[in-house]
Amino acid sequence: MIANCYVESFILNRMTLKQLSILREIARQRLVMSSAAAVLYTSQPGISRQIHLLEEELGVVLLRRRRNRVLGFTDVGKSVLGSAQRLLFEAENIKLMAQDAREEQVGKLSVVTTHLHARYTLAQPIAEFAQRHPGIQLHLLQTDAGSIAKLVESGEADIAVSTERERGSSSLLVLPGPPLRRSLIVPRAHPLAHARRVTLKDIARYPLVGYNPASRSGELMADALRAHGIDAQFVLSASDADVIKTYVLQGLGIAIVPSIALEAETAKGLRVIDVTHLFPKSVIAVSLRPGVYVRAFVREFIEMVVPGVKVPVLE
Repeated sequence: MIANCYVESFILNRMTLKQLSILREIARQRLVMSSAAAVLYTSQPGISRQIHLLEEELGVVLLRRRRNRVLGFTDVGKSVLGSAQRLLFEAENIKLMAQDAREEQVGKLSVVTTHLHARYTLAQPIAEFAQRHPGIQLHLLQTDAGSIAKLVESGEADIAVSTERERGSSSLLVLPGPPLRRSLIVPRAHPLAHARRVTLKDIARYPLVGYNPASRSGELMADALRAHGIDAQFVLSASDADVIKTYVLQGLGIAIVPSIALEAETAKGLRVIDVTHLFPKSVIAVSLRPGVYVRAFVREFIEMVVPGVKVPVLE
């Protein structure tokens, strides 16, 4: 109820979008005022002054302070922040609709993803998109799988490209694409090199080079082994497929990696065996905030990443 009252207060008192944007950025930057100022291309004293003006207009304190440090949002500040985020969301939708109506071929597209998809899934779509739309600024943000949803939910990224299991996740709208296949890679002289079909028990008999357990692929492997009551010997964990392939080639162990990361590995001393059937189905997916207006060029990019997908259009 209090949030709705403050929305009305903003409108009646003509709060500026600039002030609300500053408030939102302070939250995004975890209360570090200098970082918020840098993102907004302004000075720290400038954003402090705007927040003080906003507090004077409302007659309430939004931020808890100690000397020159911001410690957090007050209770009413949290309510105001929530309303500000919703107002800015709708204001940005209006701007996007107008830009599309004018058929403007300018703007930006921020895509957040993991190393795997930045290196393999997105390389061709990004190159093709950049050629078709030279006026669009592309920003590629790389992070770990666990941080992707937060960056889209906060608006710091427009869309995410990630690996998702069939069960849904977070509050985002998930547009599923093709399945992500997985392969066992072993040196050509390895005992499993000529096996047509292997089981998890077969794989667990040998030292493994695996993904970091905190990663999505590492979690998937651990869950599969645990479900079958299998103990495996991991001799090394790494963060991406390129590093894992290097150590398998060095004879340190065998590994399971996404098939898209393999290219022509059979010519590089490795034997590749499809083991997709050993794991729950995963898909390459694009995620975005529900209710956001998706500009025409963004829809085009999504369709390049996930062919055949139907991107909802906000009317």
